[in-house]
Amino acid sequence: MNIGKKSTFLCYIMNLSSAVCITMIGPTLPQISKEFSFDLSGLGILLTCQFVGFTVFVVASGIASDRIGKKSVVSAALITLTVACFAFSFAAGTLSLCLALLFLGGGMGILETMSNALLADINPDDAVFQVNFLQVFFGIGAILGPIIIGYAYSKGVSWRTVYKSCGALMIFLSLWFVANKLPELPKTEKIKLSYVKDLFFDKRFFMICLCMFFYTGAETSGWGWMSTYTERNLGFSVMEASAAVAVFWIAVTLGRLAISFSIRKFEVRRMIMSLAFLTGIICVIMGAAKERWLVWLVIFLLGLACSSQWGLILSYGTERYRRNSGTVFAMLVASGSVGMSAVPYLTGVVGDLFGMRSALLIPGMLFIMISLAFAVIPRLKTNEENFQ
Repeated sequence: MNIGKKSTFLCYIMNLSSAVCITMIGPTLPQISKEFSFDLSGLGILLTCQFVGFTVFVVASGIASDRIGKKSVVSAALITLTVACFAFSFAAGTLSLCLALLFLGGGMGILETMSNALLADINPDDAVFQVNFLQVFFGIGAILGPIIIGYAYSKGVSWRTVYKSCGALMIFLSLWFVANKLPELPKTEKIKLSYVKDLFFDKRFFMICLCMFFYTGAETSGWGWMSTYTERNLGFSVMEASAAVAVFWIAVTLGRLAISFSIRKFEVRRMIMSLAFLTGIICVIMGAAKERWLVWLVIFLLGLACSSQWGLILSYGTERYRRNSGTVFAMLVASGSVGMSAVPYLTGVVGDLFGMRSALLIPGMLFIMISLAFAVIPRLKTNEENFQ
């Protein structure tokens, strides 16, 4: 296996590991709620802390990667993740939980963002396919996380032990990455604040960022609250609630795999519009479903509909804004992570006030807004030629 293929495979594994870490929080929330007596709003704050860290670190990592290189930034992210996993496992109060989750989210954000950016640099002639195919590995990690954790919790294993095990995994991954030799990567210009300003005020790029906000916030609300919703509202056991999250990610992975190999046959923008509108309708149905068989079916359909939306929106943006690739990736992912920070908390607040069934209308509306946004994006003023 040559250097390029080895590095590509390593990007797949890093993205998979990032997914395991990110999706662990959903099945863990009920366990933390029992230990610390948190209500839905309190649990929402924990989700927010994880994704606030995700947002802040992603922005910083994008700028840093265009200055000091992506490998140095990824190495720092792996060390951060390792320390944060162990710190979270020893947290004794609300403040320490929030701080550990802040850095845990930060490490995840950098790892997910830079594995995408590195993969695009390693495979410049096939970047759109690779970025979308990478999401299959994210899906595999997102499936493994809830299944392993749900099984562990059902057997009485503490959530603290689970996060210590994750810290040990990060130590192994850190050593592997540092020892791996990357192929020569394309040079990018050092980022200038004026470039960031121009990007932000480009109407088309701003709309793509807004869609990342809508999508990631809506998706995270879906799977992030799924364990809590199915346990509290539908009477699922701990293992069943964790399995529900796994079923969602199994469907996401199958959808991503299918779309990865058909992406060259269809227009990306129309694919996003169709998938987003369908997902919005499914979210509404999920909030109304009561029969267990229907709930399982809707969860699977929700995963299929979500599938490649994140990767499709990301590749749609990065294909048009190639200069300073690290910063462009970071701004798009950071836009999504702002949604991760805000929307799940809002969903938790609405859940406290009106119940989780009503709260599921929020992600449903956001998905429909994505479909509408991509319908008007071609008509927006843009200076794409200045960012190539």
